[in-house]
Amino acid sequence: MGMAASQARYLGLTARKTNVEYEGQQINQARTALANQSANTFNELLALEVPTAPSTQDYTTLQYSYQDGTYAETITSMTPITDDPNYNYLITHYHYADVFTGIQNKLGNPQVLLGTDSVKNTIPQADVAYDDQQDIYTVNGTVLQNYDSLVEEQRNNFERICQDYPDLRNEDPTNIFVYTDANGNMNFTTRTELDNAIAGTADAGSYSVQSGVPTYVGNCEVSTYDPTDSDQKAAYDEICKQFPNENFASSQGIYTWEYQGRRYFASIEDLTASAISAPDVSKPTENQDKLTAYYAEPVETKIEKTQRAFVDLDESGRPQSIRYEDSTATYALNTETITDENAYQDAMNQYNYDMQVYEKAIADINAKTERIQEQDRTLELRLRQLDTEQEALQTEMEAVQKVIEKNIESTFKTFE
Repeated sequence: MGMAASQARYLGLTARKTNVEYEGQQINQARTALANQSANTFNELLALEVPTAPSTQDYTTLQYSYQDGTYAETITSMTPITDDPNYNYLITHYHYADVFTGIQNKLGNPQVLLGTDSVKNTIPQADVAYDDQQDIYTVNGTVLQNYDSLVEEQRNNFERICQDYPDLRNEDPTNIFVYTDANGNMNFTTRTELDNAIAGTADAGSYSVQSGVPTYVGNCEVSTYDPTDSDQKAAYDEICKQFPNENFASSQGIYTWEYQGRRYFASIEDLTASAISAPDVSKPTENQDKLTAYYAEPVETKIEKTQRAFVDLDESGRPQSIRYEDSTATYALNTETITDENAYQDAMNQYNYDMQVYEKAIADINAKTERIQEQDRTLELRLRQLDTEQEALQTEMEAVQKVIEKNIESTFKTFE
């Protein structure tokens, strides 16, 4: 029994020692993996690029300028040329000036109101004819009749027109003519207007009462565009120049109004479209679609030109004066050191951001390294414990081995 017990004990110790050795191998493999992770983390650290703070010198340049009458000209580029003996540089320069410019605006909920209004129309000269034998005028083939105040419809329309065009009352009634145009509107005109058209000196003017005429935009009273008003015509011409492909340029009716000191223009088509767009017909001026309106005013504009020039240089090669190919005037150049503060500030902001990213990456790497080191210390401690346990097992196994040897020796001696 003693020998069997010793053998069993020895086998148990051997199994435990094998397990300890296996666990030690596993720990060594884990530490090797941690070492690889540590090496990768170190490589990440080496791959990080330390941000460099921007220098103001990188955003500072020499700028040349001069005074040309009322304009302060600034030179943006000077390219040397060699193909012209009279000029040595190709110069690009600019100044700012107020340029009368047409501008388009989209007015939200414009509150366009349509109503009945007196309108002055234009009859082209070619549409007017006169039969001097019968003293008959025609417009597009329609014979004009003398105004008859006894006809109620004529009288009502005429009185409504005179409210807006009171000078019409001063006309001799026998020189006032009436006709109905192709749109069914009753028009009034005078012998003077018709004779001017016949003579070819001007288009004839006519007056009518029309419905669906824009009367208000918001609280602003609307009137028809007056081409005889020099300010209105200048603004209208500039708008058409700026927007030749818009409906405004080809519209048959242009209306205008003033708002906060600015004169706006809009076409009858756009005004009508906004006026009828309200979703609730009981509230026709609420929640209307945007109105395309225009105005013209001076706008500060950058005027840039590129010209050949002769630039006189001093002994150090710095430009002193300049003379352009299209002028005999020589301008003294002013030299300034210009720092692009906005660009520098943008670069500094980017540097601060990059530095925060860099510091965050460093902190993450340090934290990862600390975790790896902590895990490695834990594994190292466990490995030491296993070493101690293995030594104890080895010592106990040796003792058991001696017991087994004694049992064998004593047993065999018994049979000698």
